[in-house]
Amino acid sequence: MLEQNLRMILVLLVIFIATGRSSTEFTSKAKEKFRILGVFHHPGKSHFDVFKPLLEELARRGHDVTVLSFFPRKVNDTGVEVLPNYKDISLLGSVDVWVNVVHLETMSYSFMNHIIELPKLREWGLEHCEAIFKLANVKKLINSKEKYDLILTENFNSDCFLGFVHRFQAPFIAMTSHQIMPWGYERMGSPDNPSYVPCTFLGFSSRMNFKERVINTVFTSVAKLTFNTAYQWSTQKIVNDAFGPNVPPLDEIARQTAAYLHNTHYSLHGAKPVAGNLVEIGGIHIGKAKALPGDIKRFLDDANDGALLFSWGSMVKASSLPEEKLMAILKVLGNIPRRVIWKWETNQLPMKPKNVMITKWLPQFDVMNHPNVKAYLSHGGLLGLTEGVYVGLPMVIVPMYGDQFHNAAAAAARGAAVIVRYDELDEITLKSALDKVFNDTR
Repeated sequence: MLEQNLRMILVLLVIFIATGRSSTEFTSKAKEKFRILGVFHHPGKSHFDVFKPLLEELARRGHDVTVLSFFPRKVNDTGVEVLPNYKDISLLGSVDVWVNVVHLETMSYSFMNHIIELPKLREWGLEHCEAIFKLANVKKLINSKEKYDLILTENFNSDCFLGFVHRFQAPFIAMTSHQIMPWGYERMGSPDNPSYVPCTFLGFSSRMNFKERVINTVFTSVAKLTFNTAYQWSTQKIVNDAFGPNVPPLDEIARQTAAYLHNTHYSLHGAKPVAGNLVEIGGIHIGKAKALPGDIKRFLDDANDGALLFSWGSMVKASSLPEEKLMAILKVLGNIPRRVIWKWETNQLPMKPKNVMITKWLPQFDVMNHPNVKAYLSHGGLLGLTEGVYVGLPMVIVPMYGDQFHNAAAAAARGAAVIVRYDELDEITLKSALDKVFNDTR
């Protein structure tokens, strides 16, 4: 917890400097109130879960924070802290929020999956930008006379919200919920030698052989070229339509980024040379573990031989598993001498073993902190993986898309996880992996 507090203070210091104040002016109790605009265009909940703690902390410290996102705070819910300085501009209604949207019936793996993710990212980015700029409340902000001291925005699959930087003429900081995208290094003047800095998309660790280094170099170069040409040309038109024809080229605005906060940590993803304006914030979303709901607590309290946490995150719909894989998983789980708590999106699980508890949603980090939970069956999402490393749980990782292959490779290289490819997931591979994480003392 001390590390997390120090990291938060470091991030706030970066923000203070970005707004034009010297480091000697900074204290954690700075009395000056900043007006901060946060712009987060991606509808994935796990992305925003990284940014939310920083935005809320800024509001707690007295700054006026306005946030465009798909995840407005539900301040009327019991237990949700009221933050008068935190104002939401909701993006709901423009596109669907990404929760339980990955269906597994047609999930397959091939190396081509990594390649086709680039055009998919472009398609999603353009779709989201076009839809969001049509919202009345977004148009109202664009046409307003508001003034901001700082803008925080996500660097992911589109630079369309850099239009707000031009509109309000404010310094800005980029944030990402994962490792830096290939196109993120150059704009910060930071090296990214592809011989030992693996591309987010490929699933390589920093310990690449010669063939992997060649693939990594070619793919990284293609990703950069694709984003800086086809991505930006299409995005520039959308931005000009929304903000007017005088918006400078987006790559010029991007090079003015004051700092880049990225959700990684060298202890997991390895050390690499970076410019001083890139700040690792891995684990910033982790807070104190809370008390568990009664039914979950009772289930885990009675797990005298240990328990397995099984969660494939907020986007993967585990209940869409094809029957063959589901039966293999159930057979393995039913035969291990431990209890299993599983994030499962429906009320029923056919042939559910007696030692398995299903729940549509679970407080993942709180469950991890229960002393009887001894291992974690994950999909390699960075938030859950970071929490697993933080708590010290050995993991079985079944990566499926995005940066999950990259995260899994990093965890396996560090000796924290065993990888099982989804297309190879069956009774034999899962049983072997679980045996390792429960019984191999390494």
